[in-house]
Amino acid sequence: MNGHVTSYIALAKEDLAVARKLMPDHPRHAAFNIEQAAEKLLKAVLTVEGIRFPTSHHQLGALAALLPEDHLWRADLMAFDDFTSYATAVRYPKPGGGMPNEPEDAELQAGWAEVSALVGEIEDWCHEK
Repeated sequence: MNGHVTSYIALAKEDLAVARKLMPDHPRHAAFNIEQAAEKLLKAVLTVEGIRFPTSHHQLGALAALLPEDHLWRADLMAFDDFTSYATAVRYPKPGGGMPNEPEDAELQAGWAEVSALVGEIEDWCHEK
């Protein structure tokens, strides 16, 4: 497996571990780490497929849309677009200067579970490719 792919997957696992630890006391930071894990899994799949992507691009749905319509992981990875807002919306002040809303615990738990459920499968698929 390509070194970049191995690193993307290892870092995604770390992001998920950090998110799990941060959920109870720092939900905004947990949300960001969930988004980061999803992004790294997406970039691992794109790298395996030889699909170039802008490294500065963090819109998860747009990244997933780079995959062919019939790709095995496209639908699952398109669903990660729900986490795109976690990259910024929960980490910066609102336009009026107020604190951003904290994500709901149930939302974080569901997001963490969704991304976590795919790590092993994507890792195995990457090894097979």
